Amino acid sequence: MTYRYPEVPPRSFRPRLSTAGDLWPDEGAQMGPWTHDELVALAHPWPVTWLFPPKAGDPQRVVNLFAGPGGWETGLRILDEGGTAFDVVGVELAPNAAATAVAAGHQRIVCDVRSLDPVHPALRYVEGLMVSAPCQVWSPAGKRQGREDANLDLLIDTFDLACEATFGHYHDSGECGDGDSCGICSDPEWDQYGGFTGPLISFEEARSLIPQMSDERVGLIAETVIWSLALTARYDNLLWLAMEQSAALPERVLSEIAIELECADWCSAKYQWLDAADVGVAAHRRRVYLVAGRHHFVDLAAMDPVEPVAPRTLAGALGWPEGVRVNTRGVRKTSGGNEFSADRTAPGTTSKIRGWYWTSDKDRRYTVPEAALTVAMPADHPWAGSRSSACQQLADVACPTEVARVVGGAILNKKWEERVADYLAEIYGPSSLALAAPAAVLAATTPRAAAAGAVSEMLPGLADWPGLVAQGTGVTARRPAPAKRSP
Repeated sequence: MTYRYPEVPPRSFRPRLSTAGDLWPDEGAQMGPWTHDELVALAHPWPVTWLFPPKAGDPQRVVNLFAGPGGWETGLRILDEGGTAFDVVGVELAPNAAATAVAAGHQRIVCDVRSLDPVHPALRYVEGLMVSAPCQVWSPAGKRQGREDANLDLLIDTFDLACEATFGHYHDSGECGDGDSCGICSDPEWDQYGGFTGPLISFEEARSLIPQMSDERVGLIAETVIWSLALTARYDNLLWLAMEQSAALPERVLSEIAIELECADWCSAKYQWLDAADVGVAAHRRRVYLVAGRHHFVDLAAMDPVEPVAPRTLAGALGWPEGVRVNTRGVRKTSGGNEFSADRTAPGTTSKIRGWYWTSDKDRRYTVPEAALTVAMPADHPWAGSRSSACQQLADVACPTEVARVVGGAILNKKWEERVADYLAEIYGPSSLALAAPAAVLAATTPRAAAAGAVSEMLPGLADWPGLVAQGTGVTARRPAPAKRSP
C-alpha cells in the first residue's frame, strides 16, 4: 500500500484561516481499522508512531531538514538532560552524514528534501522545524552565486510562490468574481468573512523558478518557507522554526522569509548573527540564525550570555603545549596569511582542516576528534566515511552550543548558559582529550567501523540503500519497530 497526498488538495481540504479564527476543517477521514503493514506504508518514510496524536508527556516532534551528522540533535541534548523532550527526525541526502547521525543515535531519512511531501499525514503533530540548507552558495568559501541579483530576485519570487502553494491569497469580504476557482466565496457554507483561499498551485510549481538560477542550490533555502507555511496552513500545530545559515546570507533574504511568516500570522520572526566563540568554543564559528515563534514573541536577547565568557584558546582546549602555530595553506600565502597561533581562539573551521598541521612538525596534523572539538562536537562522535568526508561533515555541522542558545533561549525560554558551560567543560576535559589524542585515535576503531554500531533505526528512505553497503559503512535500512499501541 502506498500513499500520496494530492499536490493541490481538493476544496474540502483547503484552509479558511480568517480573522474569525477559522481553522482547516476536519476532513472526517477514519483512521482504521489498519494492519501494522498498512500503517507503516501510510507513514512511510516517517515513523509509524507519528500518525497518532501525542499523549501527555510525550516528546515534542521535530523535523530537521538538511540534518547533517547530528549537530542540531547534540544541541538539543544539551538542553534535555533526560533525553526525552524531543523526538527528532532528520532528512539528509549525503549517505555518510546520515550514517554518522544514525551511529550517534539519531533518526534519518535519506533523500532529497524536495522529494518529500510537506503536508504528509504523519507530520500532523509536528511542533518544531529546523533547517540548515547548504551554505556554499552564500559563503566566501564558495562562488557566492546566491548573492547575484538575478538569483536573489528569483529566490524572493519563489518565496511568494510558496505562499500561493500553501495559503494562497487573502480574500476580503464580498465575492471576488472568480467563481468556482476561489476556495472562499465558492464555498456553499461561506459566512461572508474574509480568509485565505487555500493552495492555488502545487509545490512543484512553487519551485518552478529554481532551475533558472545559475546554481540551483540557491533555491534550497526556499524549503524553509515552503515547509513552515505548508505545515502551518495544513495542520496549524507547528510552534517554532529555527534556521541556521552562513553569516554571509544577505539580509534581504532573511527579511523576506520573516515577512512571509508574519503574513501567515506567525507571531514573531527575527534573526541574529552569533559566534560560537562568544560562549567558550575554541574556534570562531559565525552563523546567522532566523528564529520564529508561531504563538510567542522571539526574545533575541535571551541568546546572549548574561555575563561575558572568557575566550578559550585552541591549545588550552585541545591540551596542546604553548607556542604551537598551525599552518593552514602550506607555502601558499593569502591576505589572511597561512598560519595562526594556537594560543588564541582559532579561526573558523573548514573542511581543509584535514590538511592543517603544526609548523614545527608537518606530520602532526589534527586528529578527526580534535577537529570535531573545534566545532564543539564530542570527541567520540562516530564519523562515517573517510577522513576527508568526516572533515567535510564537521565543517558543515550546526554548532551544538549555538543550537542550545537559539532553541533554549529564544524559543523554549530555557536556561541554557549553565548547561552549555557544563557541556564544554566535559568535551574539553581530560577524558575527552584522551580520546582525541593521536595515539588513542590510532588505537580506536575506524569511523566506518564505528558506523556499524548504530544505536538507532535508519528510517527507510525513498529508495533502497545499496550505496551505503557498498561503501562499507555497515548501516542498512531496517523496518521501524511495530507500533506499541493499536489505532
